[in-house]
Amino acid sequence: MRKIIFSLVVLCTVANNGMAQEISLIGRLNGSIGFNYETIDYSGGNLAYSPGGGMGFEVGAEYSFFKGLSGYGTLGYQYNLAFQLQSGTEGSNKSSVTFSRTFFTFGINKFFKLSDNTLQGIVIGVGGNYNIPGKLKITENDFSADPIEYESNIGFHIDAKLRLKLSNALFLEPGIRYRQLELDAESFGSNTIAALPSHLRVLNTSGIEIAVSIVKKM
Repeated sequence: MRKIIFSLVVLCTVANNGMAQEISLIGRLNGSIGFNYETIDYSGGNLAYSPGGGMGFEVGAEYSFFKGLSGYGTLGYQYNLAFQLQSGTEGSNKSSVTFSRTFFTFGINKFFKLSDNTLQGIVIGVGGNYNIPGKLKITENDFSADPIEYESNIGFHIDAKLRLKLSNALFLEPGIRYRQLELDAESFGSNTIAALPSHLRVLNTSGIEIAVSIVKKM
């Protein structure tokens, strides 16, 4: 699958001589729902978290090769936080999980035009993403474990968006994206990777993103 995605991107890049070309700027915000949920203890109860969840943003550009077909690249950041805090006269307690990743997304979009009205059509996209993970930090009932570092890795995604015309040069694109990505643990403080439970040795950060993009034609 990844080889197919790379081949499509390269093909579109080299096959644009003599074609009408257009550059657009992209800004994108997303809320992500992870496929995998885990829990840590908080005062005898459970605090749920998902490594594939969180909020994120991307900025980048889109380049039109042919009518209705374009390639894109964006730089993004995703942050995930689960948090419970108790503070009072009887004492305090805290449990939390934080995780982030910086990523570069690349791929191709195909626009299917429906009308010249505000709702102009549907955009189907497919591509890959190169991810540089931050540290996964877990605090459980005021005890902070050693942070876990993960290796960089490549994932892939498929998305579908509506294209809404705001002006001749400005478009709004709400949509949904399926993202597949797993990250292998690289270090765990002074401990061995084998000391980690299986769901932390290989971190499943796959999920569904609900997103909205602003596209500005140059």
